[in-house]
Amino acid sequence: MRTSRPFLAVALTVLTAAPALAQDASNGLTVNAIAGTIIYGAIGILITLAGYFIFDKVAGLNLRHELVEDQNTAMGIMLAGLFIGCSIVVAAVMMS
Repeated sequence: MRTSRPFLAVALTVLTAAPALAQDASNGLTVNAIAGTIIYGAIGILITLAGYFIFDKVAGLNLRHELVEDQNTAMGIMLAGLFIGCSIVVAAVMMS
């Protein structure tokens, strides 16, 4: 006979509902919130691109040539790590 696990079901329900319960539903979605999200998103993208160009100059490589013409997969993976790292830093600064 299979035993039921009500504690596990309740715990999963509470954990999945916790983010929804933590939000303040009284404010709703405002124009200021949407505008702030768009502005901060654009600033974050610009700062991430600035990080790419700075890395390009500091590394002394022609990253575009390495990626497009030479099809260097290792360089693509390294740049993906660069973009992820820059994005994490930018997101942390924007949230503080």
